[in-house]
Amino acid sequence: MKNRVYADTNLFIRFFTGDPDNQAQESRKFLNQVSRGKYGLFICDLIIAEIIYVLESIYHLDRNAVVEKILAIAETDNTIIENRQVILRALDLYEEKNIDFIDAYLASHSVKNNCDTIFTFDRDFKKIDFIKKIIP
Repeated sequence: MKNRVYADTNLFIRFFTGDPDNQAQESRKFLNQVSRGKYGLFICDLIIAEIIYVLESIYHLDRNAVVEKILAIAETDNTIIENRQVILRALDLYEEKNIDFIDAYLASHSVKNNCDTIFTFDRDFKKIDFIKKIIP
């Protein structure tokens, strides 16, 4: 049985940005070991959210680039993403509806939990037709 390793956000940020170089090299080396099966990599859904936040707010990547990077993580062999289907559906909403990732995640997560209504002050939810809204 391969060792299971829990991923931290900076593993992916360093890999995607190449900054700083020494940490980027270590990240690349480790992710190669994951893809070859030396490790199984567990990725918490909160880590995905934090990666998106950092890539958008600190590195100013556009939505398409962010989605491309998250999908690259999802497609890496020997990775387990918590709530994988919720994350993938949220990525679709995030990109297609041009809404905040967390709002997209909440909408996707609510469906997973058989809850079709959300109470919110956030207008992004108006763009999601499969969720009923209570917007005061």
